Amino acid sequence: MALERNNRLVKIASYASVTTAIIIMLAKSYAWLATESQSILASLIDSLLDISSSLINLIAIRVSLLPADDNHRFGHEKFQDLAIFSQSMFFFASCLFTLFSSSKSLFSGSELINLELGTNVMYFCIFLTFVLVCFQSYVISKTKSKIISADKLHYFSDFITNIAVVISIYLSATFWYIDALAGIGISLYVMYASYRLFREAIRNLADEEFPQKEKEKILSIISNYHPVKGIHELKTRYAASKPFIQFHLELDGNITLYKAHEMADKLMKDLLKEFPEAEITIHQDPAGLEQDVNYREKI
Repeated sequence: MALERNNRLVKIASYASVTTAIIIMLAKSYAWLATESQSILASLIDSLLDISSSLINLIAIRVSLLPADDNHRFGHEKFQDLAIFSQSMFFFASCLFTLFSSSKSLFSGSELINLELGTNVMYFCIFLTFVLVCFQSYVISKTKSKIISADKLHYFSDFITNIAVVISIYLSATFWYIDALAGIGISLYVMYASYRLFREAIRNLADEEFPQKEKEKILSIISNYHPVKGIHELKTRYAASKPFIQFHLELDGNITLYKAHEMADKLMKDLLKEFPEAEITIHQDPAGLEQDVNYREKI
């Protein structure tokens, strides 16, 4: 029941971001044509990318929520990571364009027109973005969705940059070059945000291990089971927000298969309390059995 509710919230959030991005894109297009502001142009490019990324997210969410099948037995969650990876590439490419445009405006000495109209449009965009970010924060608190977290990062950066655009428009009435400098600054900020998205997606796509603190939590939970003699071949990874955990549990070889299985089930339930919706695989081994081991953990 909780999983269905979370999936529904994620879908609603994805539709809300697409709708908001389209409205904001149209408003900023009108403001840019009316004012010829480079900071609004940089913000508009960001909004165009928000539309593309939100659409990618929407498609990825629909695919990633599909149940596992014969061709994808681990599920479809990595489609979200692929979507986030593509977004980071789009962001970086757009930043290069806005950096060029803003630098050109800075050296040509272009001045703004229709400043009041530009600021009113940006106030409207700030309000819409604020409402969306608040809703996304609520969805993230309930679902822990990484793809909505990535979307929220886009729109929160929009919220900050929209405020910066309003300030730059006001200052440009006195200092003409402020608008072009703001365009450059916004572009560099978005480049940094795209790098963070890229790094997160690559970690999941490359099956990077859990952070050390999370692995220590796993070992701490296992150490509470005194019949456990040891643990080896602990392997962890994320696909989107879904954790995958597997390891070999070393137990007294004289206990019954039933007891070994019962202990593994209890341990799995304890791990799920710390890592909800994780897929956990536990293999029971008799302690002291000679075998090749790649990774042995201390508990």
